[in-house]
Amino acid sequence: MDLRYKEKINKYLNVLFLPLLLAVLFVLQSQAFNYWLGLYSSKYFIRLTLVSFALGIVFYGPCILFKKKYKYWYLIFISILVSLLFLAQFLYYKYSQSFLQFSAIKYFTQADSVAGTVKILLSPEILLFLLNILLVLVLFVISIKKKNAEVVLLKIEKIAIILLMIIIVFFGYRYLLTTEKKEWGSTSRLYTDVYDLKALVGKMGITNFFLEDTYKSILRRNLVSAEDKNSLEEFAKHKQTLRHASSLFSTSAQGKYFGEAKGKNLIIIQVESLENVVINQKIGGNEVTPNLNELAKQGLYFNNYYAQVGPGNTADTEFSTMNSLYPLPDDVVFINYAKNTYNALPKLLADSGYSTYSLHGDVPTFWNRSNIYPGLGYQKTYGLSDYIVTKSVGKGPSDLGDEDLFLQSLPRLESFNQPFMATIITMSSHTPFILPYDLQALKIPSELKLNWIQEEYLKSINYTDKAIGGFIEGLKKDGLYNNSLIVILGDHGSFTGISTALGQKDILPELSNSQVPMIILNSGLKSQTISKPASQIDNYPTIANLLGVVVPKSILGQDILNTKTPVETHFKPVSGGIDAILTNNLSYQADKSGEFSLGTCKSIKDNKVLPITNCQKIYLEQQNNLKASNTIVRGNLLSSIAK
Repeated sequence: MDLRYKEKINKYLNVLFLPLLLAVLFVLQSQAFNYWLGLYSSKYFIRLTLVSFALGIVFYGPCILFKKKYKYWYLIFISILVSLLFLAQFLYYKYSQSFLQFSAIKYFTQADSVAGTVKILLSPEILLFLLNILLVLVLFVISIKKKNAEVVLLKIEKIAIILLMIIIVFFGYRYLLTTEKKEWGSTSRLYTDVYDLKALVGKMGITNFFLEDTYKSILRRNLVSAEDKNSLEEFAKHKQTLRHASSLFSTSAQGKYFGEAKGKNLIIIQVESLENVVINQKIGGNEVTPNLNELAKQGLYFNNYYAQVGPGNTADTEFSTMNSLYPLPDDVVFINYAKNTYNALPKLLADSGYSTYSLHGDVPTFWNRSNIYPGLGYQKTYGLSDYIVTKSVGKGPSDLGDEDLFLQSLPRLESFNQPFMATIITMSSHTPFILPYDLQALKIPSELKLNWIQEEYLKSINYTDKAIGGFIEGLKKDGLYNNSLIVILGDHGSFTGISTALGQKDILPELSNSQVPMIILNSGLKSQTISKPASQIDNYPTIANLLGVVVPKSILGQDILNTKTPVETHFKPVSGGIDAILTNNLSYQADKSGEFSLGTCKSIKDNKVLPITNCQKIYLEQQNNLKASNTIVRGNLLSSIAK
């Protein structure tokens, strides 16, 4: 080979070796990410490889435009960003079985709440996601020590290499879109109608997913179009015809049991990570939640009741419970829509002569509560600084235990002007379920073969159950119990897989981690177990009817005690597409594609598959319900539905 050509080849190899090596490593990281998290599919191997290599070129290729010194600084900066993204997404998925979105950047200050969990989730696999940083640093040090002469490309050479990179990137993404079009007849499903996020990440990789989500988030600045507003107004006008047998809305008319608890205080206990599977569950012959079990026998126990949360988790439960609106699938209402106008339950009761309070063992700024609570109608909030931590329960030395929370809340409740509404939110059964050894009363036999986090969850929920039992006894001693309507509900699942581990059989798999209990005490009604399908948006009208307070027209839930056609609708995170629907007679389970016609419609009575058209009416109604809720929140358009 001519020496001149050999020098040119060596020159180009010298320039391109590192960015190409990093791009190949990026492909390996993307494939490993999917494989380790169970997202890998051989069907998507080629497209993920090509599109990841293309994105790797986009990330690392521009370094050829910089001089030697700045080239390495650029690569270090990009490598850190890429590694942080892989690590954050990897740990978050292991924690919640979902993916971080661009909007989550705004919630960075909430990260300390799961810091203890992150330590548990750390594993050797994450070293691969740091390898790119290490590689750049090592080669940087070597280049400094060797003091090699800097390779300078001619302008025409830079242009040629950049054009080559553009071609690689073009064909990488072209292959992804072409394959998608062959499968679905359109590329729109990939970038707009996101249904199966696991498949999406399997096709395009977690980094492409995050960038695509970022792009969509920026476009969503103008969240509500004129068409959306018109659609909402039409929905409001025709809400009576959108009902099936009974209303999707609670009416202003008095329902059965109206005022059974009239004039009583309202105490809502929102229990962290309380799943329904632990109710009446025995471990080694011992009840996991003996106090809740007894309360379930004494009151109204809802055992077919579900949580629906987006990225806000506990805050989303608060939002749904207090407003009878759905949380957003891709944003936290408490943070980004705190200044909206809401017809919340505390506000309704305050207008009816109640004093309203929130009691929580965290700082008031957590989940932006200090900003949204006044608009919801809370007149006074008690936070961490209002309590004394006698024994830390959790990841830090100042974490308030549930026993302290309830014990110190009792005298406050006694001092409140009656009637009052008080929301108490527990914390001790929050991940990572760190409970001091001397508080661990539940013994778990090794033959159950639960994993460590599941065992710790059961011990934590057993401790919280004890704290709730002590609180109820305190209410009885103080004379508040008989004069209060008490609502106890789980806020969301535990993200531990405990329901499956304990053998819970679910009608729909999508709902297995979302089934939480609700218990209503002192309603004036005979104790009973209620198996109607319901969710947290139904709390508001149910509670208001028992208290004898007429609800506004804007709420989307139903009074569980009155409705003859109860319904539970579950949406997917990020996309908001309907995942599952449950009624007294039918169940609908969406296909991975999200196409209604490809879903499964079954009879509840005998679990037989029915023609999909049997579920079409309820599907369309719930689709409109979800769309109306999202439009109300994103556009601050409560007035459009409340006319």
